[in-house]
Amino acid sequence: MNKTRSVLTAVAALAAFVGTGVAAAPAQAASCREMGQKYLCEFGVAKTTLANGSKQEFVVGTDHAVWTNWTRDNGSWNGWESMGGWANSSITVDAKQRDSNSNIIMGATGKDGYFWMRVRYSDGRWSHWFSCFVNPTNICA
Repeated sequence: MNKTRSVLTAVAALAAFVGTGVAAAPAQAASCREMGQKYLCEFGVAKTTLANGSKQEFVVGTDHAVWTNWTRDNGSWNGWESMGGWANSSITVDAKQRDSNSNIIMGATGKDGYFWMRVRYSDGRWSHWFSCFVNPTNICA
């Protein structure tokens, strides 16, 4: 009887310890949804409207990659596509629309703490990721 009581006491103590450990574990970042795409709520949704009226949105996915979605000519949404990278901040979007070229500069703070960005050119192509500290064209100035 004493042996059974000792085992039950040990199991109860272990359960209490494990329960405390789980409660003390850090909370996971909350995720939200935008048109079906899961993203990290704390970073929100960055939106822009181009000179031609099309819209484009950016989120930091739960994988920390930057994801984007945009409207087609008929107004329907294209669907989310990963732009890669590893973002640890809200996304900033600067639509440089001096003319109808609809260039976009989009960026966020990366894992290394530097600001990383991509540029969308007037033909719809995107540059590779680059940081202000390694950009030979000095676009950050």
